[in-house]
Amino acid sequence: MDKLLFDASSIIYSLKLRKIRILAGNYVQWLTVYEVVNAIWKEAGLVGSLSLKEAKELLEIFLEVLGHMTILEPRSYELKILNIALETGLTAYDASYVVLAREKGLKLVTEDSKLRERAGELVETSSLDQLLENHYSQV
Repeated sequence: MDKLLFDASSIIYSLKLRKIRILAGNYVQWLTVYEVVNAIWKEAGLVGSLSLKEAKELLEIFLEVLGHMTILEPRSYELKILNIALETGLTAYDASYVVLAREKGLKLVTEDSKLRERAGELVETSSLDQLLENHYSQV
């Protein structure tokens, strides 16, 4: 099975679906940790779609699964990130996922269709639904 680099959108989606096993043994960019925490805060504090208790439970689950993931550092790839951002029109943040996926030989998993489309020219990409569909069709 491919080694996977998850962005925040796919991690949050997997938490909501309670499909967290797919995260274990895979990869995350270090800034993604804070983006996930921010998304949980937004849903509990601003949108109100999560109660405080649910938000804390979701964060605890995320932190537990994070202990089974490899956290990648984009440091030393800054020039490559800038070049990819300029070439693709992606933000530097999104380009960091592309560079890390390419440098580490990982498939990028994101729910962001624009990122999948633009990154797909440089690295293999997937949505969580595509991964789950492929996984269950092989079982």
